[in-house]
Amino acid sequence: MYYKINLSNYEPREVSKYQEFTNYNDIHSDQIQVVSEELEDFRDSFGRPKSEWPDFNEIIEWDLTELKQRLKDNWTFYLTECGWCFIDWNRKYPYLCNRYIMPEYRNKGLGSDLVWLRCNEIVKKGYNYATIMLEDWNTPAKSVMKENIFTEIKGI
Repeated sequence: MYYKINLSNYEPREVSKYQEFTNYNDIHSDQIQVVSEELEDFRDSFGRPKSEWPDFNEIIEWDLTELKQRLKDNWTFYLTECGWCFIDWNRKYPYLCNRYIMPEYRNKGLGSDLVWLRCNEIVKKGYNYATIMLEDWNTPAKSVMKENIFTEIKGI
């Protein structure tokens, strides 16, 4: 399901330390290695490896080649010590996508931090709205829905 996020009255929040990248060459080789290893052993929000996903063949994943292209195409990559996320700036409203928390850090509110850090950035750049897709099955990712800033929309 897609949601429009109304940030017109949003107050920036304190979030975990993170790094922002708009150029692939600015990402340190050690960081690339960690991301690469996580992508290789990627697990969904319930800890299932890719091989156990019922719709594995239909899932479009990204890799390091895609990361380079996204950064060339006006996306921003946010990296923390426990995960990552993106903003695609090429839409009517900035699109929050590909939030990932490493399995050992899950259920500690860090996924919400990845939403709020992007909301902070979006507001800082002068936007009042953003969009996000949250799958119905992904209960952990939907924890941010308790905030009264999300409105379901048909698509983006």
